[in-house]
Amino acid sequence: MTRMELERDVKHRFGMGLYEFVKQKTEVDALHDHEIAHILGVHQSRICKLRKEYGIKRANGFLRRFERAYGPGAVETFKELVERPNTSLTKVGGHFGFTREYARHVYKKIYGRPYTEAYRRKRLLQQKKRLAEKRDKSKRAGALMKVGEKMKSLGLPHNINYNGNSYTISTNGYKLGFRISSTPTLINNREYFRINNAMRAEEHMDFVVCVCRKGAKDTYFIIPSTVMPKALVSLMPEATNGQSKYAQFKEAWHLLDHKVRKETVSEAICRQKSQSLENLRSFASSSS
Repeated sequence: MTRMELERDVKHRFGMGLYEFVKQKTEVDALHDHEIAHILGVHQSRICKLRKEYGIKRANGFLRRFERAYGPGAVETFKELVERPNTSLTKVGGHFGFTREYARHVYKKIYGRPYTEAYRRKRLLQQKKRLAEKRDKSKRAGALMKVGEKMKSLGLPHNINYNGNSYTISTNGYKLGFRISSTPTLINNREYFRINNAMRAEEHMDFVVCVCRKGAKDTYFIIPSTVMPKALVSLMPEATNGQSKYAQFKEAWHLLDHKVRKETVSEAICRQKSQSLENLRSFASSSS
C-alpha cells in the first residue's frame, strides 16, 4: 500500500488525515506502533517511520499499565492527589497501596520530570500559609488585647480563653465570641466590613464582639447571639439606626452589664423586628 493509498484509506475509514490519525492514536489513545499498524493493516516499522517523520513521540505505555493495575481513571486520581499542597508522596502511595518511592517513580513517568521541583513548590506554599496564619493570629491577638483593655476601662470583669481554634471572652456570666475584619468592601460609596460567622455558628455564645478595623481605629459591635446571622454579617461603622439594623449594637458595651442585659436585649430585638416590618411596608408602598 502506497503512502497515497494509506492516506485515502484512513480518510475513508476514520474521517481524518494520516497525521491526525497517528497523533490521536499515539498521544490520546496511547497506542503503540504495532497496535496502530494492526488497525491499518501495515507493518509496525512503517508506523514507526511515519511517527518519527511527523515528530510524534512514542506512546507512554506506563500510563496504560498503571490504569490496568489500579483501575480506569487511576492516572487522573494520582495527579489530583499529588498536586494537593498538603498531600505527601506517602499519602498518595497509601491511597493506591504502594510505597512512597514507587509514588515518586510514578510521578516521573507521568510528568516526565522528577518530583523534586514539585516538592519545593509545595514546601514554599506551606511556608507562605504558615506565615499568613501566624500574621493573622498575631493580628487577632492584638485586637483581642485591645478588647480586653476596653472592657477593663469600662469596669467589665473578663477572662480571655483560647481553645486551640478560636478565642472566647467571659464576663458577668456571659460567653462572648470574637470576630474581626480589617478589609472593608466599598459598595455605593459605603464601607462594609464583612464578618464570616459560618464556621462558629453552632457554638453557644451569648454575644459576639465584632471588631471593624480600619488603620489604627477599631469600631466595636456587641451583637446578641439571637440577632447574629449564622453565615455572614455586613457592618457599617458610620451607619445610623435608620441605615443599618446593626447600628444599635455599635459600642453597646452596656449590654454586657448583667443587671440591664435581659431588658435591653429584648428591647433591641423588638426594635429590630419593628424596623424590618417598617422596611417591608415602605417597600410595599413604593412598589404599588
